Amino acid sequence: MTYPYPQLNRPSFHWERQRSTEPKVSDWIETFEVQDEIDFQAVDVTVLGVPLSRSSISASGASETPLAMRQLWKSFNPYHIEYDTDLTSLSVLDLGDVEQHVTDISLSHQYIKEAMISMRKYHPHTLPIMLGGDHSITAMLVKGWKESHPEQRIGILQFDTHFDLRSLEDNGPSNGTPIRNLIESGTVEGKNVWNIGLHGFYNSKSLKEYADTHKVNYVTLLQARKTGISCIVERALDDLAKKVDVIYLTVDMDVLDVAYA
Repeated sequence: MTYPYPQLNRPSFHWERQRSTEPKVSDWIETFEVQDEIDFQAVDVTVLGVPLSRSSISASGASETPLAMRQLWKSFNPYHIEYDTDLTSLSVLDLGDVEQHVTDISLSHQYIKEAMISMRKYHPHTLPIMLGGDHSITAMLVKGWKESHPEQRIGILQFDTHFDLRSLEDNGPSNGTPIRNLIESGTVEGKNVWNIGLHGFYNSKSLKEYADTHKVNYVTLLQARKTGISCIVERALDDLAKKVDVIYLTVDMDVLDVAYA
């Protein structure tokens, strides 16, 4: 078996960690060089880069995000002042990036799915955090989880300005189709999807009708602002907790104001 399993490459960038009583995120998150040094039992959280943007409907630099995130780690602290929360008690390991094919999208998607299966095989106790990549990766990651845990009912909490319910016949497994992909493959039921943040002129009426037909739960940005985002998220989590065994959280950056994303 290669590093640390076949679908992965080493992190494209890592900081030299400094020992400090007040570490930066770059000091807190670990990487490793040799497989023999891995003690997954001591790891709480794993970070996985998924540098894919070729499956994006429009031109995208999403494949550069994992690298950009790693380069920014030195600018942040693992302490959140608003919640008075110190994360340094958690052991976090950067696994690196899922290998991607230069031209073959289906093969890249296969690697992503297999990477999730490997994570659930070798360190199922860890919390996996994935850095995309365009949103097509969500379908592959959730399918990998489902294959590893076929007995579990999966819920989706999605922060997005789009439904991502476009037709697979028209668009293929693109960044516009992951939620429909999961529904039509039987991986996730529509009633177990919550989408928060839809806004503007970015969704066709037919996609809303598809969401309604498949009982997808959705809250527009206008509704979230009126009710309060905390109340909406609590409502979604309470609903999902009654129906599913595990919740996959996905944040598509275009849920932010168009001035920023």
